[in-house]
Amino acid sequence: MKRFLTFALAAALFSSCSDDDDNQIVTPVTPGEMSLTLDARIGNEDFALNKDFAVAGQTLNFNKLRYWVSNVVLVDTKGAEYKVPDSYFLMEEVSDLDLSGTINDKMTYPANKRETITLKNIPAGEYKTIKFGIGVDSKYNDNLSLRTGELTIANGMSNIAWMWHSSYLFTSVGGTVKKGADSKAFTAETGLNANYKTVSIDLPTPVNSSTSKGFVLNLDVIKVFDGIDVMANPAINAMTAPLMSTVSTNYATKAIIFGSEAK
Repeated sequence: MKRFLTFALAAALFSSCSDDDDNQIVTPVTPGEMSLTLDARIGNEDFALNKDFAVAGQTLNFNKLRYWVSNVVLVDTKGAEYKVPDSYFLMEEVSDLDLSGTINDKMTYPANKRETITLKNIPAGEYKTIKFGIGVDSKYNDNLSLRTGELTIANGMSNIAWMWHSSYLFTSVGGTVKKGADSKAFTAETGLNANYKTVSIDLPTPVNSSTSKGFVLNLDVIKVFDGIDVMANPAINAMTAPLMSTVSTNYATKAIIFGSEAK
């Protein structure tokens, strides 16, 4: 009798599952990793330090390119947003930087090139848009003692002289500019809360987190200076607020475009 009842129960359960074709079991997919690459360019050329680039009658030679990428958000095809936690990353291409505070306190930041970051624990799905900030949002920019992601003042991306309070540098690019016989050192730095900008890139086709390694975007450094004569304006910072605002806007609206899908 017990065997008969067991068999009958099993048969009933099997029949119930077989008759309901709409009730399909979905196996959960473990969140994975995706990369975000910002490939620095000079027009159609690859960006490089200590190399001459001829642009609009001037010759630019760079010794640094540094900027914060923050608050990364992925938008799927249904419009749902996934905010990557603690996503504050320093992107850069620099030679050794002297960050000495005094002659007796020598500190050297080592040469580094970083164009790719890893986004962890990304939910499985198809993503159509990627958003992120250029710079540091006011919560952390107004209080350098707060820590999240890679934020730290130890890398020299902060300034204690701007607008009577300490804050992060959002972007910093510099080198030399030549025009004819004239040559000048130039530095373009941005910061301050009003210049925190959000980039939003719509992808030509959605990217599937299960089959793609990530996203590749292009950063055209020359477009950072769109509308600005670098020779005439070799020092861009908080003391030249309109120019700093222009550079910040250029980062967000002109310099960064879709490159390709990482394979």
